[in-house]
Amino acid sequence: MNLRAVAWLLGCVMLLLAAFMLVPMGIAALYGEWDAFYAFMISVGVAAALGTAFAIKNRGGTTTDDGHIDFFRREGLAVVGLSWFLSGIVGAIPFVIGGAIESPVDAFFESVSGFTTTGSTILTGEQIDGLLYSFAFWRSFTHWLGGIGIVLVFVVLFPTGGRSLFRSEVPGIAREAVQSRVRDSALGLVRVYVILTVLEVIVLSLIGLPMFEAVVHAMGTLATGGFSNHSSSVAHFNSWMVEATIVIFMLLAGVNFGLYAMFGTGWRNAWRAAKQSSELRLYLWGILTSSVVIAGVLWFWGGSNGVEDNGLPDYSSLGLAVRDSVFAVVSMVTSTGYATADFDQWPQLCRALLMCLALIGACAGSTGGGIKVVRFMILGKAALLGVNRFARPRAIHSVRMDGQTLEPNMVSAVTGYFGLWVLIFLLGTLALSAMDIEVLTAGTAVLATLNNIGPGLNSVGPTGSFTDMPDLVKLLLSGFMILGRLEFYAVVVLFVPRFWRT
Repeated sequence: MNLRAVAWLLGCVMLLLAAFMLVPMGIAALYGEWDAFYAFMISVGVAAALGTAFAIKNRGGTTTDDGHIDFFRREGLAVVGLSWFLSGIVGAIPFVIGGAIESPVDAFFESVSGFTTTGSTILTGEQIDGLLYSFAFWRSFTHWLGGIGIVLVFVVLFPTGGRSLFRSEVPGIAREAVQSRVRDSALGLVRVYVILTVLEVIVLSLIGLPMFEAVVHAMGTLATGGFSNHSSSVAHFNSWMVEATIVIFMLLAGVNFGLYAMFGTGWRNAWRAAKQSSELRLYLWGILTSSVVIAGVLWFWGGSNGVEDNGLPDYSSLGLAVRDSVFAVVSMVTSTGYATADFDQWPQLCRALLMCLALIGACAGSTGGGIKVVRFMILGKAALLGVNRFARPRAIHSVRMDGQTLEPNMVSAVTGYFGLWVLIFLLGTLALSAMDIEVLTAGTAVLATLNNIGPGLNSVGPTGSFTDMPDLVKLLLSGFMILGRLEFYAVVVLFVPRFWRT
């Protein structure tokens, strides 16, 4: 393990974060929020000073004596895993200095939730509504930075160790990491991400949202994060056009970005790849089917049935039932976490189905969270393969996806990932329950953070927050957010002693 190379790259990551914090610093100056301006200025100074010290002290450790880059997969995994913990710490500094969040633990939780695009919050409704423009922007900006991956941006800017960083950062089953193309691949993903964000900002502005709110919600949508500058989230606007726009872009954010990048090779190639993607078909059909089921249940249930004193919408209106069900389904399956209704008050079937969708998640290679649709497809095919092998042990069986046979190592990696997810979920739920947290709240809090969803059920539902959780629980859940964002291995490997040995 080349620890000096790791330290040098971590120093560069801190410098990159310092540069990004100049943006909310400019927002603070624009709106005359001078206390926040100085808070960001101090934070930039701290991050830049530490980053410069790390980079200068360890600059020579990135190459061997003969000039070759001494940076491989182990170093890449270490940098990626440690970068997310480091980002959470650096991102928390302006919250604490500026007084937006007084507790360092709470600030770290909020920062990690932002960078990992989870969207869980320790802020109450009054605190969210009372945030200064600069802090509200910084919360959503951390989403946007985390959605594409800080390390992925780093790959574009710094070629050192690009292949290792790219393989470690880009989520999904398959990772294109050919050395000669890794920078182009990373740049292509960043380009798609920026274009989609700009398009949503334009559309939201055209339908009447102020520019600041359009930018904040576009960043939260494309990153599938869900932070809003309003405690009532998207319901604040009470506009079907705003909701429809956000639904469309949440859907787009949940698709494998590699498909968008293929449009650079021609529309026909991209369209053919999209039609052949069984994962994309299941993703869209799952959303459609779940929306119809939940809309039907809400309609028959009726909600308030026109009686307004119970706080429920009047779902005897089929249009409203469809509108809220589609938004909730897309928001949960993409792990965005925006809300137009308190689904924690819906019938049990709706709540359970939404949690199942959040568990499955979006497509691999998207900004969405969850275990990913393709992994569940492979798990299902592997389970059927086991049954077929039991029935016909001498026959040759294989798992196939989109007409191609998957390597046994890939199938084993998926089943291993799922087993690790289940183990951590169960242990996390038990740990929270041991700290006297109600079991449904504990289970959905772990699910919400481990799958980077945001809201859970009960006290951590769409209208609740994590503010009353003990500090130890908040730190544990912050770790779960990073685990989920990096899909476990890049974090778990940091705790294996053999990994650090030279």
